[in-house]
Amino acid sequence: MKTNQSTFYFASSEEAESAFYSAFEMGDIQLMEAVLADRNVCCVHPGSLPIVGREAVLDSWARILSTEIEAVIHPDVINRTVFEEIAIHLVSERIAASHHLDSPVAMVLATNVYVRQKNGWRLLEHHASVPNEKEQQKQTDKKTTVTHPGPQTLQ
Repeated sequence: MKTNQSTFYFASSEEAESAFYSAFEMGDIQLMEAVLADRNVCCVHPGSLPIVGREAVLDSWARILSTEIEAVIHPDVINRTVFEEIAIHLVSERIAASHHLDSPVAMVLATNVYVRQKNGWRLLEHHASVPNEKEQQKQTDKKTTVTHPGPQTLQ
C-alpha cells in the first residue's frame, strides 16, 4: 500500500527524525516511506555502498524492516545544525536486539540530513557507520551528550 505523504506533516527536523526512528524500531515501512523526501534521497547503511534514489532507498529499508529481529533504538543527538531549508543531525544510535536489560547493544553513528519541503520536513540522506570497539567504548563511557543548535529561522 502506497502511503500518501500529505497525511503526515513533520513541522521540524526533530519531528521527522522521531518518525524515522519510530519507523525503524516498529518496522513500519509506511511511516518510513512518509519520512523520506520526494527526490534525491540517498542512504549508506553500515558496511554498504551508497544507495541512491527514493525507491532504491525505500526497498533497502523494506528488506531491513522485514527481518524478524526486534530492534530497540535509542538515538542521542550529538550535534544539530538547522538552516532555513536543511537540517543536519549527527546521531549516536544505541541499538539493542530486544527490550531485555541484558540484551547486547551496538553503537552506530549516523548523519541524517533533512530538507524542508512544502509538505514538511523529510529525510534526504541517512549515512550510518559502525565505529571500532575502542571508539564505541569511549562513547559509551561518556555521561552526557553535547548538542550545539545551529541557526534557526522561525516562520
